[in-house]
Amino acid sequence: MVREDTPLSRFAAVDTRAPDDAREAIGRIFCPHFLNPVGPSAGSFHARHHTVQQIDYSVNFVAYGSTVEIDPGELSRFFLLQLPIRGSAKVRCGTVATDVEACVRGSILSPTLGTRMTWNEGCEKLIVLLRREAVETQFEVLTHERMRTIEFDTGVDLTGPAGSAIWQHAQLMLGAAEAAGGMPDAYRMLLRDGLTTLLLSSLASSVASAFQRPAPSAGPVAVRRAQDFMAANAEWAISMAEIAAASGVSLRSLQDAYRKSRGVTLGEGLLSLRLERFRAALVARDGMPSVSAAAFVAGFGHLGRAAAAYRERYGETPFETLRRRM
Repeated sequence: MVREDTPLSRFAAVDTRAPDDAREAIGRIFCPHFLNPVGPSAGSFHARHHTVQQIDYSVNFVAYGSTVEIDPGELSRFFLLQLPIRGSAKVRCGTVATDVEACVRGSILSPTLGTRMTWNEGCEKLIVLLRREAVETQFEVLTHERMRTIEFDTGVDLTGPAGSAIWQHAQLMLGAAEAAGGMPDAYRMLLRDGLTTLLLSSLASSVASAFQRPAPSAGPVAVRRAQDFMAANAEWAISMAEIAAASGVSLRSLQDAYRKSRGVTLGEGLLSLRLERFRAALVARDGMPSVSAAAFVAGFGHLGRAAAAYRERYGETPFETLRRRM
């Protein structure tokens, strides 16, 4: 029986007690792999896989019930961020093995490294699959360097600042996935780019040195181009990569120059533009008929967070602003 708190329970793709069926079905979602229940708990094998496909990534819940050995070899097409929410496992990616445990340590699998895992009885994981091309593109956007093979160290410490940020960001991605089609592309793209940036800039990897060097400086022209691009496109699904491309410099350089020039981050600058449009749509005599309509027209993907940011900026809720117009 599925618990009420099981993530993505409305999006079950696999629910079987037959290892062969699980191997085939989960292999179609991720990649072909060996899957074998082992040990005394083998009789309690129960494979569950819930999944929601997003833009260049998917959010997944996976559990096997019993202890299982899994050997997918090289993933090839994607990275897998695995965050245990119950239980423990041993994960080997390349030559590095790590013990993972709920709330303590996760793992990230790189597509060019062979992987083998043992999930212990009762282990359940939240897994974010990131398309390899999306991660590599974000690396080029952030650094303006030619793409290199990206291989992460296996373990992800969830108790430190970086791991805590990754965990919290994964929860936002889970929330957006639970909402299914209720989130616009702009928000889902921001979630994708936010996670890839966190992983690339904070975890040990083959490209970590590119983020340890100071970003090349960008001048006021780049900042002005970025601001103009955001002003012209704030209501659309634009990514940080597109803003950097419009500015003509790397995303890291732009982020640094924007913060120094305007005293806020690039993301905060985009948020400010959207809040201004949000308010304008609420106060205009012929404006939007509802708060949700005004929020989405302004480019917001999540009404709750939009309303919280609006109240912090203007000292009243969007509903109070709209009520005055009505």
